[in-house]
Amino acid sequence: MTFDIGTTPQLFIDDRIIEEAHALTSTLHQPAKYAGNPIMNPLYPWEGRLALYGTVWRNEETGKFRMWYQGYGGMGIPRMGDDISGSPWKGFDGRNLLYTIGYATSNDGVFWERPNLGLIEYEGSRDNNLVMLDAAYANIIHDPRDPDPDRLYKSLFFEARDPSGTPNMGDGVSVAFSPDGIRWTKYHGNPVVTRSSDSHTLLGWDDLHGKYVSFARPSVHEGNKTRRIGRSTSDDFTNWTVPQDVLVPDDDDPPGLEFYGMPVFKYHDLYIGQLLAYHTPPEEPQIRFMGTIDVQLAVSRDGIDWQRAGGREPFIPNGPPGSIDYGEIYMARGPVVVDDELWFYYSVCAVEHGITGRSGPICLAKLRLDGFVSLDAGNETGAIITKPFLVEGDNLSINVAARGGSVAVAVLDEHGIQYEGFSRSDCVLFDSDSVDHRVTWRTKTSLDDLRGRAVRLKFYLRNAELYSFTVR
Repeated sequence: MTFDIGTTPQLFIDDRIIEEAHALTSTLHQPAKYAGNPIMNPLYPWEGRLALYGTVWRNEETGKFRMWYQGYGGMGIPRMGDDISGSPWKGFDGRNLLYTIGYATSNDGVFWERPNLGLIEYEGSRDNNLVMLDAAYANIIHDPRDPDPDRLYKSLFFEARDPSGTPNMGDGVSVAFSPDGIRWTKYHGNPVVTRSSDSHTLLGWDDLHGKYVSFARPSVHEGNKTRRIGRSTSDDFTNWTVPQDVLVPDDDDPPGLEFYGMPVFKYHDLYIGQLLAYHTPPEEPQIRFMGTIDVQLAVSRDGIDWQRAGGREPFIPNGPPGSIDYGEIYMARGPVVVDDELWFYYSVCAVEHGITGRSGPICLAKLRLDGFVSLDAGNETGAIITKPFLVEGDNLSINVAARGGSVAVAVLDEHGIQYEGFSRSDCVLFDSDSVDHRVTWRTKTSLDDLRGRAVRLKFYLRNAELYSFTVR
């Protein structure tokens, strides 16, 4: 089989493009937590405590950042030892519960401002940065493909109170529309996704399937009490299918592991899931409420069939006891590309799930482009041979860290026969660090002679980490 990879970067987060590998190890790379964390702390009464189940987006033209984040205004936090047995929120005073969606902007993605929007009244004043009330875990997309200017921005969330004002657990997901991401109108037919729980994320429009896609956790009140990941689709953003299971804990997971949620984002030709791994005590009766939450990775080529990545190790781990992220980590919809890095925004909690007073400030972590998983070689030269693919570009670029080592690339035909002028000895060795190094050979400065042909690439690595390659 010959692959058509076009000009899309090929990552090694899965083994789809790999035919053979020798003397190499696969390494999961964790984003570096920003030294100045947290980047946002709660400041105002309508925020209460912060959480980022939401969205950070960067305008490619202006470079400006926008954030929609969760607040807990008006929430009464019971003291330790209070009787909370009658509360539907298992630790929150439902009479005072008010979910708020706040809006913030930034020039650099680190220092954030809360503009006074004057739109939403909170405790008798409109001097605040609120864009929605009674909206929980709002995921927001910018959708320029929609011809209706009033639907340029779309949101998926749950309303924490039913029409009578009684608190509920978000049994059903709602939508809202906006022309600018600030002035929102909730859909009159809410809720639109039923038989779901209170953790959901919005991928948005999926060109592969020609539908809007969300990943809403199926209800844990209908027999299967294990938290898992479901997928729901819509043609119009208002009529959604019942979530169908796409990722569930299996026998290779430790006892008690559940999936609290999974924000999914498209990255090149991949669907990457930020899997919220919920480590619950297996002796606790289901539905479980105690446990820590860290972030693992899952990967898919179609958003339906998923595999775990990185050996199921934490992608963003909890911190040590006493740290702000010891208990829980929740991710924004997806990372933001800033120069040669991916910036991941997330919120943290110092205590585990189920303990009164959870949720905390907003933090930042940074990863090199394509830097999820690398194929690594040590002092012994390792090699990887790709599956055959059609050459549709002129230049081969590699994302590699090879300071103190070296990388060379040979080009073979689909049967493994060396193309003249493209051997390992012809290749100009690379011994530095680059997310986009152009590979050349002594007499060949490009792949132009091989356009339209099927090739395999053979990489030779020594003391190097290879993240991806691109033919464009």
